[in-house]
Amino acid sequence: MATITERTAYLRGLAEGLNLDKEKAENKLLLEMLNVMDEMAQQFAETNEDLDELSEYVEDMDADLAEVEELLFEEEEDCDCDCDDCDCDCDDCDCDCDCDQELSFDCPNCGKTVMIKASDIDFDESPVCSACGQPFFVDVEEEDEDEE
Repeated sequence: MATITERTAYLRGLAEGLNLDKEKAENKLLLEMLNVMDEMAQQFAETNEDLDELSEYVEDMDADLAEVEELLFEEEEDCDCDCDDCDCDCDDCDCDCDCDQELSFDCPNCGKTVMIKASDIDFDESPVCSACGQPFFVDVEEEDEDEE
């Protein structure tokens, strides 16, 4: 199928072949319509070129992003465990992550040193001292409320 540009060029050729009198009102209308169609066809062609260029650019960006994702998430795909670091189950974890590492905390309330496994820490809540039952870290918002 011919493009819109080719079809409008064909119509222009037909109009020129008819030797239309440019002074007659109806012929002026037809010729002006052909001019508008030519401009529209040219705009469509430019838009299609821009769209093709953008599509190619997006494909290139998608390929680049895939490479970045592969670099960032490659370790997770290679690991067969399910811990916080690599989504493995730490009971049977044999990966090189720090999921079994124990952390030492000194309770700011009672002073007792408590060991907590890194995988047991919930980052949404402060660890609680096993001796006094108080949280190790007080939220900043709670401190601000206490001061008021």
